[in-house]
Amino acid sequence: MKYKNRNKASFPIWQYLIGIFIVLSVLVFSFFAVLQVSMQPRQSAKEASRRLAKEYADLEKVDSFAIYNGQESYYSLLGKTSKGVEKAVLIAKDSNEIRVYRLDEGVSQTEAESIAKENGAGTIDKVIMGYFKDQPIWEVKSGGTYYLIGFESGQLVSKEGL
Repeated sequence: MKYKNRNKASFPIWQYLIGIFIVLSVLVFSFFAVLQVSMQPRQSAKEASRRLAKEYADLEKVDSFAIYNGQESYYSLLGKTSKGVEKAVLIAKDSNEIRVYRLDEGVSQTEAESIAKENGAGTIDKVIMGYFKDQPIWEVKSGGTYYLIGFESGQLVSKEGL
């Protein structure tokens, strides 16, 4: 008489596939849930900043939103008013102090990039409007170096980094 080996479990391949599918589904869902939760503070800040910029600077269309982290943190918005005037709006993160600048009354973003390149910058990674030492600046990031260009003066205010 032959005995069957009852200690060894035998599962069809489809049960393994279902198990793998469930595990992968949970992992993908978890990844997107964590991503959503981590992006929530930035999205909230962006929406609140847009409302303030519209209310205090008549900024109808926001072309860019960034967070400048210098001595103080600022929400930086660039855009156009209902009359087509290009403006920069800086909102202090801690105090909600609002600063508004007409972009045609200072150095342009492109000019700030050129000034940074004249002072040693290579490939430009990003440019953000900010506020440093009681003046509006363009922060030009190139590699690990930050070039702070005075918005009103067009001068290199500071060069920081590695």
